[in-house]
Amino acid sequence: MFRRLSLLLLLAFLLSACATMAPGPVVEQDYDERAEVLRTLPGWSLSGRAAIRTAADSGTVSLDWRQEGEQYSVALRAPWGAGQVQVDGTPGWVRLRTSEGVDDYAAAPGELLAYYTGFDLPLESLRFWLLGIPDPGTEASYNLDELGLVDELRQHGWVIDYRRYQTVGTYVLPRTVFMRGDGIEVRVAVQAWEIAP
Repeated sequence: MFRRLSLLLLLAFLLSACATMAPGPVVEQDYDERAEVLRTLPGWSLSGRAAIRTAADSGTVSLDWRQEGEQYSVALRAPWGAGQVQVDGTPGWVRLRTSEGVDDYAAAPGELLAYYTGFDLPLESLRFWLLGIPDPGTEASYNLDELGLVDELRQHGWVIDYRRYQTVGTYVLPRTVFMRGDGIEVRVAVQAWEIAP
């Protein structure tokens, strides 16, 4: 039970008036222009599934992430009623609640993550990685594909591979993201994006 809760909590951290748009074909992009637009989006949300694998365990959860400016809300649900985690936060404050009765606060999401799971992850960067761009606050290296999209990103000791993109309205956004860190692999499969007007 503890390993299941730890895994659910880890996945919750990995991932914190919109109109849904159908995906279209991916077209060539100017990287700098695209990255600037995505960094300054007023709000977005995604829904999908997240799978995590470590040497000791693996599991899959449904994922809903809503980002409004600097505020985020991440909900994760394990299959068959095995549990739910809700993480809400802004820079300098984060709250974690679970269906098992955990209700805790911290100044940064990494503090809660380290306390409940023992994993040290660059949680603040995930909001950018999910959009297919590096966190602008720290150094990164990346490769672009023939369409000007990031196909591999290296940051904070992590390698992020973008396997598939999709066009959502006027935006090109990831559909499948593989992240590999020290002893951990995370795969996010996005089922739907919503972009605030």
